[in-house]
Amino acid sequence: MKNLATIGACAAFSMVAFTGAALADGHEGKGRMYVSGGIGYNMIDDVDVGGVSYEMDDGYSIIGALGYDTGDITSYGKFRIEAEVSYTENDNDSASAGGVTVPLGGTLEQTTVLVNGYVDFVPGGTLRPYLGVGLGFIDGDHSVSVGGFSGSGSGTEFAYRGAAGVTWHLDDNWGLDLGYRYTGWEASGDVDNHALVTSIRYTF
Repeated sequence: MKNLATIGACAAFSMVAFTGAALADGHEGKGRMYVSGGIGYNMIDDVDVGGVSYEMDDGYSIIGALGYDTGDITSYGKFRIEAEVSYTENDNDSASAGGVTVPLGGTLEQTTVLVNGYVDFVPGGTLRPYLGVGLGFIDGDHSVSVGGFSGSGSGTEFAYRGAAGVTWHLDDNWGLDLGYRYTGWEASGDVDNHALVTSIRYTF
């Protein structure tokens, strides 16, 4: 946990320092804060643990973020940095091992805290595509039930993010975002999340 906090702090410091340098380079006054909230449709690849493959049902995410928008400070666009908190839930579907598949009850819950950085292209455009990356940690809580027996496990692990999408700027303050987000982490096996996300962003 200490290492995760250190990584997250370093990432946040680096992004803030980069943004500060850009603003100091003759672009003062363009930066603005923003808040966003959204929902997502989350899919998880099969998770392999100790010779057992777990299949998960599709689930949902609830996402909130607080960020800083530099405004268009380069010829190709602008930068955004944000702190994001999200909650994701997917039910178990089945487990397979040795050619035998059994249905499973239970749920995988993921609470994620990330520092994200984005590049928004097409300066001044109404529709603006973007790319982003993120670092942080996930607190995972996995419960399993089968044949009248149940068990659970939890832990906090390092997480990483890749994102792409487009923002439709409704006016100078409001923006509607549609994007894809990959979020990965490793517990006893790799957990690969693929989410389609829509959110609304208000820039002050």
